[in-house]
Amino acid sequence: MEHRRDHRKLLSFEIVINDRTHGQVHGKVRNISLSGMLVDIGDSSHHLNPIVDVSFPVESCGGKSQCQAKAFIVHQQPGCLGLMFSELDAGVRQMLRKMLYGYATVAERAYMHTGYSDTSQALPNRASANY
Repeated sequence: MEHRRDHRKLLSFEIVINDRTHGQVHGKVRNISLSGMLVDIGDSSHHLNPIVDVSFPVESCGGKSQCQAKAFIVHQQPGCLGLMFSELDAGVRQMLRKMLYGYATVAERAYMHTGYSDTSQALPNRASANY
C-alpha cells in the first residue's frame, strides 16, 4: 500500500539507519519526500513497524548539514526499505522542503510565486476600501 502522497525527489546520497535489532546499517537513499524515503540497504532484512533513527546529509545554505530524524519501517522490498518519518524537527523539515521544492518557508514560497519578499521589498499599495 502506498503511504506517501507528497512529491518525491529522486536522489542518491548516503544514509545511516540505527536499528535496535540490527545496529547501524548504511544505505543509499533512492527517493525522498516530506513524509518518508526509499532506501537501498543491500541484503539486510528488517522487521516492519519498528522506529529507527536515521542520519543523512542535506544541502543547506551552500553547505551540507547532517539531519537526524526518527522513522517507521513501513515496507520492505528486496534490498530496499520504505521509511515514513515519525519525528522531524522544524529545521530538518525546512531543509527538506528547500531541497524538494526550492523554498523552506511561507515567505520564500510567496516570493517565488509573486516576486515580492516580506523582508526586502514593500508590497505594492492597494486601494483601501472604506467600510
